[in-house]
Amino acid sequence: MVIACQVNGKTVLWRSPNPKTMCTGPGTGPAELISSRFMKTIFPGGKHDICPGLIKGGLAISLLLLSAVSFAADRPQPRLQEADCAKCHTFQLQTLAAEGGKHAGLACLGCHPEHLPKGGNTIAACVLCHEGQPHFQIADCLDCHANPHKPLASLRDTMKSLRTECLSCHAEVGQQMSAAPSRHAELFCTNCHDRHQFIPGCLACHAPHLPVQTEADCAKCHPAHRPLQVKPVSHLPSSFCQVCHEKEARDLADTTTLHGVIKCVYCHQDQHPSMPRCQDCHGLPHAQEIHSQYRRCLDCHEDAHRLISNP
Repeated sequence: MVIACQVNGKTVLWRSPNPKTMCTGPGTGPAELISSRFMKTIFPGGKHDICPGLIKGGLAISLLLLSAVSFAADRPQPRLQEADCAKCHTFQLQTLAAEGGKHAGLACLGCHPEHLPKGGNTIAACVLCHEGQPHFQIADCLDCHANPHKPLASLRDTMKSLRTECLSCHAEVGQQMSAAPSRHAELFCTNCHDRHQFIPGCLACHAPHLPVQTEADCAKCHPAHRPLQVKPVSHLPSSFCQVCHEKEARDLADTTTLHGVIKCVYCHQDQHPSMPRCQDCHGLPHAQEIHSQYRRCLDCHEDAHRLISNP
C-alpha cells in the first residue's frame, strides 16, 4: 500500500506492508489529499490510501520514504532516438558524410537498433541489407570493409591476399585474365590493388622499354589484365616496336624502299602478332605471268622489312 502522510506541514509518500496501519500521535494534522489518478500515474497497478497523520511507532522507524530511484524504476523508459547518436558519435557521422557512400543515406538506428547496456543488438548483420548477389555470400565482410562507416574507402587489408572476393564483383576482369593467361593472371588482385579503386602505375613494377616512355605509353600496347594481348594504337611510334623487334628495325633502317619510312602500325594494325598480306596494299602490281609463276611475293622480295629482288 502507498500512503500519503502530512509531517510538519509536508506531504510524504511511503509504502506500508500492513494495510491496517493507523496514523496516530500528538500534533498530527490532516493529510493533504492526493488524487487517486496522480497516485496511479506514479505507481501503476499498486494500492494506495490517504493517511491523516504520523505512523504509529515514530518517524525514524516507521516511515519508509520513496527515493528518486523508486520513481524512475516505475516510469516508462525513454526510447533511443536518431538525434541521440550525434551527442556522442560525431566522428562517425562526419566519416559517413565524407566517405560513407550509400551508407551515408541510412539512419543510424537502421544498423544500430540497440545500445548498451539496455540492449546487445548494437550492430546489425550485413546480410540483412546486402543480399541477392554472389559478393554478399562471402563471409567475414569486415575482412575487406574494415570500417562500415566508409565501406569502400576502408578497403582493404593489404596483409590479406584477395582474389575470389574481388572477382565476385569484377567478373569481367576474371574473364579477361582467364582468356589471356599471363603472369598478371597468377597474382592476387591485392598485389596491385592494395586499396579499392586504386590503379597502380605499370612502372612501379616494370621497367620501361625506353627511357622516354611514360605510364600512359604502357597502355598503348598492353591492357593491364591481359598484357600479352598486344594491340597497338594507330599513333604508336615505331621506336616502341623496335625495342623488341631489333632485327626488323635494322632491316627497315637499311632499306631504300618506302617501307623504311612508314610506321610499323601502318601495316601491323590488328592483334599482335599480325601479318598483313602484301596484296592488301599493293594488289597485283606485276604481269599475270609473273604472279602465276611466283605465288608468294617474298619468293622474290625475300623480306617485307628488307625488300630486294631475286636475281
